[in-house]
Amino acid sequence: MKPTLDSIASARAKLAEELRQLEQQEEDLRKEQSEGAFAQVMSLLDQFGSLFDAKQRAEVAAMVAPKVRVPKKVAAPKAEAQPKYWLPHTGETWSGRGRPPRSFTAWEGTVSHREWKAKHPKEKFPKFPG
Repeated sequence: MKPTLDSIASARAKLAEELRQLEQQEEDLRKEQSEGAFAQVMSLLDQFGSLFDAKQRAEVAAMVAPKVRVPKKVAAPKAEAQPKYWLPHTGETWSGRGRPPRSFTAWEGTVSHREWKAKHPKEKFPKFPG
């Protein structure tokens, strides 16, 4: 005989109820066992707790203490830095933060850089006109 949708639905409901009952039984059994485990742990700590070193005590405390996660602060998006230097011949700019772009370091070896540097000995690169 072929099962009908109604028989399948009722069997499913019956199995769901059995599963709920088994899960409840498991929870009750774990609670019962946890009481015995707690008594055993307390007895062991009473016997040997005074012999623990600082690291062992910290480990026990970490296991017992609730694990509270402190949310990390999200860094605010950094405002785009205004250009501080520029290369007049290319128009490329640099904020002065971090390593200089390749074009700036490449420009340092050129004749135009040496000529500019002779006129502006205290400056690193040409200032951005802005």
